[in-house]
Amino acid sequence: MSDKSNKYIFYASCLSLMSAALIFIAREHLGHILINQENILTKVEFGNISGWAFKGTALALLIFSPLIDWFGLKKGMVIAWLFQVAGIVGFVISKNPMVMLISMTMAGFGWGVLEATINPLCAAQFPDQKTRMLNILHAWWPAGLIVGGLFSTFFLDAISAPWQVYMLIMLIPVLIYGVLIFNKKFPETERVDAGVSNKIMFKTAIMPGFLLLLFCMSLTASAELAPGQWLETTFKEYANASGTLILVYGSMIMFVLRFFAGPLVKVINPIGIMTLSTFLTSIGLFLLSQAAETQNIVLIYLSATVFYLGVCYMWPTMYSLAAELFPGGGGLTIGLIGFMGMLGVSVWIPKIGTLGQTYGLTTAFSIVSILPAVAFLIYIIWWIKLGRTGGYQIVSLNKKNLDSSN
Repeated sequence: MSDKSNKYIFYASCLSLMSAALIFIAREHLGHILINQENILTKVEFGNISGWAFKGTALALLIFSPLIDWFGLKKGMVIAWLFQVAGIVGFVISKNPMVMLISMTMAGFGWGVLEATINPLCAAQFPDQKTRMLNILHAWWPAGLIVGGLFSTFFLDAISAPWQVYMLIMLIPVLIYGVLIFNKKFPETERVDAGVSNKIMFKTAIMPGFLLLLFCMSLTASAELAPGQWLETTFKEYANASGTLILVYGSMIMFVLRFFAGPLVKVINPIGIMTLSTFLTSIGLFLLSQAAETQNIVLIYLSATVFYLGVCYMWPTMYSLAAELFPGGGGLTIGLIGFMGMLGVSVWIPKIGTLGQTYGLTTAFSIVSILPAVAFLIYIIWWIKLGRTGGYQIVSLNKKNLDSSN
């Protein structure tokens, strides 16, 4: 594969993840509009629609992760493209909550196929720089949140655009990445290229260390993305502040810092990064819940700073841990990380809505802050253990090493 083709495929991967973020923030911004202005949805219905979007993502990851090595990376991106287009169009053509739920489930399914594809694709393209390049790839998630949030708040809100436009305009980057992958040759995944068997792949996926990583992902992903889907509704309700702009602000922090994951990992290994990240996330989320009730905008943004410093590296670093410590699992183990994360988020988004309806959304946020606190306890023990046993070691993708580790 030529360097030029390799470059365009990476650009397409970045843009595809950005498009998923644009759909996410369009839905987040529309929450307040559809619930309180258009009276199309209740909080529970909106929570269910957002939750099912993530269930669709989780389902796609579960289906495609064990198959992507065989199915092929290019076909994966084409299928993702088709589902994203169908999901966006379906959402805007009806005000029926069930049609909207099915459409967002389809869009979520497309995102899941993307995650099952672009993460092993990135690992295959940059085998010696996985943590750095996965963080750069995932910098385009907050980039999408920034672009979508600013455009929705300062342009679409300003011209009082119909609510359908907020979602429909997100088709533009989807169409562009579809053009970028046209007529491009994609590489094989690392596992296929190394000739690692399916038996080793499935054995890797049930190793105790990997199962612990899966559990942690369910906690960290839920703490990162579930509250984000409720920011606009929460801060409009409690502090008359724009939750979307808070999300944009936090995304700016994430976008910049993810480009510096390479130097950081040389100072602190990925387990250390996760230890510090989960600590800051728990503190930041609890502070956000308290700041909303004070209605003090300075405290709100200070709390958001702590929270987004915490979540900044979590998602891509979890992928890199799967790729570096359990490479024999190939696309399966990387995909299962994403599956467990999306499954956790799909549970906690509607859970926040239910808790918010009963106890208030700020109380719901403080409850969610317990999740990263549990992950912190696991990671700090893991980090201490690594310090006593020779430190963090990347597992080489060759049969001898994989057989000994299994």
